[in-house]
Amino acid sequence: MDDIVLVTADSVRRDYADAFESLSDLPVRTGVTGSHYTRPSLASLVSASYRGAITTEVVSPTIAEVLSEAGYTCLGYTPTPNTDARFGFDRGFDDFDTFVEPGNRGSKLRQKLGSIDALRWIYYKIYPPQAKSENRPRDREVIERAIEEFNDAEPPRFLWVHLMETHRPYGVGDEAMSKQLDQKAFFKPDKLTDEEQAQIEGKYADAIRRADDDIAHLLAEIDSDPTLAVTADHGEGFGEEGFYFHQGHKRSVADFQTKVPVFFDGVDVEGPLSLLDIPPTLVESVGVDAPAAWHGTNLLESDSEYAVTIAPWHDTATVAWRDYEKTFVARDADVSFEEGDTTADVERSDVDQELEEQLQDLGYMDAG
Repeated sequence: MDDIVLVTADSVRRDYADAFESLSDLPVRTGVTGSHYTRPSLASLVSASYRGAITTEVVSPTIAEVLSEAGYTCLGYTPTPNTDARFGFDRGFDDFDTFVEPGNRGSKLRQKLGSIDALRWIYYKIYPPQAKSENRPRDREVIERAIEEFNDAEPPRFLWVHLMETHRPYGVGDEAMSKQLDQKAFFKPDKLTDEEQAQIEGKYADAIRRADDDIAHLLAEIDSDPTLAVTADHGEGFGEEGFYFHQGHKRSVADFQTKVPVFFDGVDVEGPLSLLDIPPTLVESVGVDAPAAWHGTNLLESDSEYAVTIAPWHDTATVAWRDYEKTFVARDADVSFEEGDTTADVERSDVDQELEEQLQDLGYMDAG
């Protein structure tokens, strides 16, 4: 059976697909995300399940569990606490690492302000919510780890890598946006000059180009010609709805937030798709049966007919249903999912204090 590589890059909009220059020979498809920020979107992707978006946790069977059962060695390298094993992201993997060190807790004042709805704006004003990266490796380091482990692993192999430097502030050090510009875009987006808007989007595009270089390096150095899928967990806002970046509490399901590029190599598919279609398409492409429990479509057999995006935040969610021509949206609703005897409701995830602190210090406020 062929090896499979899945690469997800954080916060990449569909209309920035051209920044992936190394993938320019591959057709680019429009993918619709399962949710509006990292954890529920990736949970729904790797689970091929809308329950993952609703509960913001991974649901079995995952793509790694299915491939592991079929004899694959499964490797996952995702440098963000949003993919912590406590949310189930390690299920099915022989080696899985989020590179988040326990104890990276930062200021107690920051954590207190960030955890209370009424004080969130104070938090953002005092502490710009840029990714705290002292204890997180650069994406190239993650790629090098992935190359080493992949080449040492017994085939067939499944590799998932998530790239984080396309997430705001779009790099490290001088590569990234300044804190001053970050705050202005967050608090006073209507006051941004044309030059400042161009600077933000330029930093963003540069970050995607660096991610593209990392993907090219990965594919050049692994000892395989794998079946490949490259996509993103969600998009990014640049003032279209009056705000910048992706702010989970706004529950946005707009196109800039939910439409992302999808590249396949070794899989011949056409047309738009839901990201939940990726797991069944990949596993079926190597001769492994997709579970009946999965909600995605095997694109090798039929086109995707619709996509659902669920944008939860605490106890309510906005839901968008698309048939790729029209969209129906229910805003800030009480959402439940029922399948057989299983019921899932939107609610705030219960995570322990250490993980909550790690998520807050990395810029994910009210991260549960």
